[in-house]
Amino acid sequence: MSLSPMRCSLNCMQPQEHNDSIQNMNPKIEERVIRNPLLNIDTFVIPSPFIHNPAVQKDYTHSYVWVEEGEILGYMLVYSDQAGEEFLIYKIVTSPFGRGRGIGTSFIEHLARNIPREASVYIYIWERQADTVEFFRNKGFEPDSSIAYRKLVYHRLVSCCGAILTRSAEGLNRSLAPEEISKTRHDARKVARLINSMVEALGTENSDTIVESINRESTTLINILNSFRDSMKIIHEVDLLELIFERIVPYVQGSNVRCELRLDLDTGAPTIQGYHVNIGRAMVNLVSNALDAIEESGRKGIIDIVMREKGDFLILTIADNGTGMPEELLSRDSRGYPHFVGRTTKGRKTGEGIGTQQIYAAFGPENIEVNSIMGQGTSWTIRFAKHTETVSTWFVRMNRRYNEFKDLWEVAMVGPRTPRREVVAYIWQVRKIEIFLFDLILRFSRYHNIRDIYRSILAYLQGRKSEADLEHEIAGYKSDMERYNFWLLDISREIRRRMSILQDSVDMDSYWASLFRSYGQAYRNVIIFTADPETGNFLATDRKLAEHLDFVPYLGKPRDKLVRGEFLGDLNVEGNPIQFGVWSISSRSDALEKLRLIRQGAQTFLRKGIHPEKRLSFYHTTYIHGGFDIDINKSSTFGAFARLEDSDLEIFIVRREEEMSGYLMGRE
Repeated sequence: MSLSPMRCSLNCMQPQEHNDSIQNMNPKIEERVIRNPLLNIDTFVIPSPFIHNPAVQKDYTHSYVWVEEGEILGYMLVYSDQAGEEFLIYKIVTSPFGRGRGIGTSFIEHLARNIPREASVYIYIWERQADTVEFFRNKGFEPDSSIAYRKLVYHRLVSCCGAILTRSAEGLNRSLAPEEISKTRHDARKVARLINSMVEALGTENSDTIVESINRESTTLINILNSFRDSMKIIHEVDLLELIFERIVPYVQGSNVRCELRLDLDTGAPTIQGYHVNIGRAMVNLVSNALDAIEESGRKGIIDIVMREKGDFLILTIADNGTGMPEELLSRDSRGYPHFVGRTTKGRKTGEGIGTQQIYAAFGPENIEVNSIMGQGTSWTIRFAKHTETVSTWFVRMNRRYNEFKDLWEVAMVGPRTPRREVVAYIWQVRKIEIFLFDLILRFSRYHNIRDIYRSILAYLQGRKSEADLEHEIAGYKSDMERYNFWLLDISREIRRRMSILQDSVDMDSYWASLFRSYGQAYRNVIIFTADPETGNFLATDRKLAEHLDFVPYLGKPRDKLVRGEFLGDLNVEGNPIQFGVWSISSRSDALEKLRLIRQGAQTFLRKGIHPEKRLSFYHTTYIHGGFDIDINKSSTFGAFARLEDSDLEIFIVRREEEMSGYLMGRE
């Protein structure tokens, strides 16, 4: 790949503000990374580090880990050649509890500041990880080539320190969909009003609960704003007609080359989906090449632009009467690229062929046909799929996640002799798929009661519904895209298959902590659960999809012998409380009995792996018949509450107006 000297002329090895979180990797730290299951959830198939340059070696000097309070939240493993001219980002991984902090961006920028200015940085990304490709392009990387590895196609993206640091300084300037902005403002204002009301209610008698609630809602607000930041549109709706008149016509008219521009455009042609900036840039490159060829020919130029619909495609043709290209340059290599791509075809040898690289990167070689005759001119025909449905940022992310689950993850084999860290990573993988399922079910809310959908899938996952019955039900669901229905069934099958393997291979009880904590990677979701306080058996989901009561039939005990709860975010953060509660209290003595039940649950959770300093708070009870309830204005830690005597539990009982309960909090 040819990189612009101007972009790479910065002195990359420059002084910088020290980031205490970034530390150099070494063999000992790498061993910690390998043993940490949270850093090995996404066990992707990736090309060998030696596939491009067999001489590269693992480079600990330029490999980094991100450490906070002794915990590794991410790492970047780099290979480089002995001369320090090429640096391969082989792996860049963030823990589920480190996401949203800009760790990956910090690694890339830190690397750019510490390598020679002439050096190139490259990475391989699977072709279906469109948003990951876009992430790196926004960091200054450009597509260079593609390879096939284990029947998968990977794009090689290349950059240099100057391009990375320039892009970092410029920042991103993307437009956001108005409805996204409006929704974010609405959600943020709602949480801000709730926090304000909590501040107004703050008093000496309720300070613990109010402060915890404010902390929880502050985390929610941060997550909303992070989500807004991450939801900038990746793929846009592009109007080619508008692009031609706004970019191409002024460009040709402003040129010093004598040229007649002839347009034959289907004004009723539909829009397409793509990267607006890249498509516009590629079209300008095409016309610029045409003008150069016309100028070199020495005759009055003609550029014809024709746009027509053809079946499911929109066909754009740009033809000129310039010098043309020799036939041998039109033949394609194994990747589908003509031999003129990446090299100049200009008689004066100006330029470096970068424009043709960008054109093929923007449109894809499978969508481009070039015809040229020496001395007569060149014609480019580009095919675009019609825009018939909204391809949202959400869809791009979900499509990438689904494809990773199905095609990119290494096939994990779990058995009785599998090392514990590998079993833990497998559990976190299953939870990641389950969280994908939660997000997917929400896409059906426009047409269906999503709780009914979740109950059907839950019955299937628990062995109470056959696959044929579930398939029949899902086929009848209305959705915006048929693909959602296919994903819903396929992912449900995958979760059941993986859980069956797990249950048949290991002692599930010994992995309780991982089974429970792994829900914490859904850090934007409030997770509800119903649990057996004696055994710790539990079922959990996103709060939007179910009620605690939905899990009771599968836990083998009546409701009054179970506890219900919820949590948000990383369970390793001791200050983020787990809430416990019950469904009904009929008297003061029953309130004491229910507190004993919660105490038993706290003891079991401690025994299973919850930290003693983890905060424990309480729900309102749904049904109150005797005027007594558990005091939601009090809280404790799991360790302290588990040690309480019966007499100490009395302080958690409070009088409550019967008629108000169930109205305020009763949803089950």
